[in-house]
Amino acid sequence: MTGGATRSERIDLENRISRSLGNILALTENYPELKSNAQFVQLQAAIYEIEEQISAARRFYNSAVTEYNNAIEMFPSNLIASSMNYQRRRLFEATEQKRQNVDVNALFNR
Repeated sequence: MTGGATRSERIDLENRISRSLGNILALTENYPELKSNAQFVQLQAAIYEIEEQISAARRFYNSAVTEYNNAIEMFPSNLIASSMNYQRRRLFEATEQKRQNVDVNALFNR
């Protein structure tokens, strides 16, 4: 992990970044003139690219964690895993808050 963040902190940070990026794009719906601004269009493309990279990283991480979790539960590797105190790891998951529609008024009233 980078910057001394724990795995759980990193997962939470990635979820907050994804929510924030989605919130920025949702805000543009109230300002149609932004959609015609070339700089904003570039920013929007960059945000989509970042979201895709985060999504790809999550898929890679989840695949590796699933493989790890399966390996520490299967015989005979489970014997070694339990003696070395290996623990199951949690997957990246989309939070319920991310699945909900964005309340734009709440974003402006902070």
